[in-house]
Parts: sequence; C-alpha cells; structure tokens
Amino acid sequence: MDRKEDREILRKNGFAENEVIQLSKLRSYYNEKEKHQALIMHRRLEFIRWLVNTGKLTDQIA
Repeated sequence: MDRKEDREILRKNGFAENEVIQLSKLRSYYNEKEKHQALIMHRRLEFIRWLVNTGKLTDQIA
C-alpha cells in the first residue's frame, strides 16, 4: 500500500484532514529516525572493524 492509499483509508475511517497530515508527518519522522539509527550502527561497526584490523581489539585475554 502506498501513502496515498493509506491516507484514503484514514479518511474513510473518520480521521480529519489535519489528523491525516499529522500522522503522515509522524510516519516521516520515524522513518528518518530509523535511517539515522541505522547509520549510527553502521559507523559503530566500522569502528569496531577498524579496531580489530589494527590489532587494538582482540578476543585474547591479556
């Protein structure tokens, strides 16, 4: 289902236009937040990979 269909379903179920707009904004916010969190996780994993590759992090106990 695309966003246009989603909005139409909300309207048919009694949501006012301003409520539909607010829900759309909320969806966009969470999608952006999810992308940002994925980017942060990717950067962390890259850093850990660098630590392992440079020998600064190993599974050996000192």
